[in-house]
Amino acid sequence: MKVSREGATSLTFHCTLNSLTQKGRVAVSRSTKVPPKGPDWPPAQTLRVLKQQLEKLQALKGKTYKEAAKEEDVWMQVTQAALIHGFGEGSHNVSNFYMSRAAGVHSMMGISEHQQQLNYNERIEQLEATVLGSIAELEASMPEAELRGAYDAGDEYAFYKDLKDIMAQAKAEIFIVDNYLNTEFFELYVAVVKPGINLRIMTDQLKGNLEAVAKKYAGSHGIELRSSPDVHDRHIFVDNRGWSVGQSIKDAAKKKPTYMVELSGGLVPVIRKIYEGIWGKAAVVVKN
Repeated sequence: MKVSREGATSLTFHCTLNSLTQKGRVAVSRSTKVPPKGPDWPPAQTLRVLKQQLEKLQALKGKTYKEAAKEEDVWMQVTQAALIHGFGEGSHNVSNFYMSRAAGVHSMMGISEHQQQLNYNERIEQLEATVLGSIAELEASMPEAELRGAYDAGDEYAFYKDLKDIMAQAKAEIFIVDNYLNTEFFELYVAVVKPGINLRIMTDQLKGNLEAVAKKYAGSHGIELRSSPDVHDRHIFVDNRGWSVGQSIKDAAKKKPTYMVELSGGLVPVIRKIYEGIWGKAAVVVKN
């Protein structure tokens, strides 16, 4: 076989490269996955910045998306940075922020100005809920906070007892927001609800026989169960009080630490208003 000078040179190069690689003399570079950035701010600093951002967010309400564009963009950048510094890039706080930022209806073909305004309004609501949730989480971790309710992995009974006691104290109404409820909620907690209490439950996914059990309960008790894809967090409202929960009630403290923190008086109506708005648009599953 006759080999050209160019072919001979190429063949010699590849043979030499293979030989050197086998002998370990040539290191073949491979791209490595960069791990997500972890938190590097103390909780107190993150809490302070997020409370400032929450206050600034109120100024964006009631505006058109056009007049608020620059102000919203700055707010987004500062809040995103605070969440990354405070919780880390791979945290659920940052993920919830990204989801809230994309709230609304979108189309590759474009959307009308009216829809852009609706998206803006929904985006502001979702961002507010995200920031409030992160604030509640930080307040739970602060030693000086008056709030309490931290549970180590395996503290299932302690969580169960505390939540059951909270629900048993209801005098008029209970409003449960949890995106992953199942029938265990009725078996463990609903039995302590006093007759005449208005019980409302809103979830995202109807796990197992949740709907069937709720219908049986509705046969002799007042209850309304609704479903909405906009439910991403966990909150408990009993009369005029409210709590933020770190994990779904069905998994709370089973394998991971969690918290159930009572919200400060000023936060309760703000957070409740958000979920009352979602409740108003949620699909009715069971009602009595």
